[in-house]
Amino acid sequence: MRLGGTVALALLLGLPGCAPDYVTSNAAQVNLIIASINDGAQLDSDVRNGEASTFVCEDEIDLSVAVRNKNPNAPVPSVPNAVIIKSYEVRYFRTDGRGTEGVDVPYRITGNLTLAVDVATSGTSTFPLEVVRRQAKVEPPLSSIFQATVLTVMAEITLYGETVSGDRVSASGRVQIDFADFGDNLTTCPTN
Repeated sequence: MRLGGTVALALLLGLPGCAPDYVTSNAAQVNLIIASINDGAQLDSDVRNGEASTFVCEDEIDLSVAVRNKNPNAPVPSVPNAVIIKSYEVRYFRTDGRGTEGVDVPYRITGNLTLAVDVATSGTSTFPLEVVRRQAKVEPPLSSIFQATVLTVMAEITLYGETVSGDRVSASGRVQIDFADFGDNLTTCPTN
């Protein structure tokens, strides 16, 4: 009997824990969460602007983020657990499996930013984020879009940061972008 109990205990200790990924994916006591990208809507991106398609504009979207304690009983606010977002990456892919950068989808972009987000139990912080740069619109595949051509891609946005106490955190979310030459009559690029 004793041997059976010892073996059973050893097997139980060897089983993986029941903690969800968001608890074990980083050492921080908080989660960085992308709560909303472009208010949940797809982005229509015009590859050429102006009546004569004479200039190109970058595309910015509103990104809402939140920082939440992993332990729901932890006190808030907690200065050591506030997150400083330091950089981001936007990677494009297609649902048909084609994904060669510069041929099927635009090249991925990275950028730096500095944004502090406090730990809270509700609410979000919203800020504009550039998801399509002007340069992408003058390079293939976007420069090849004319008239009725539409290219639909998914953009995966990943934010990288760290807590005030130095623990790394990241968060990802996706948005659909429909690229086309929509034929607008803008005279300048819109500002967010």
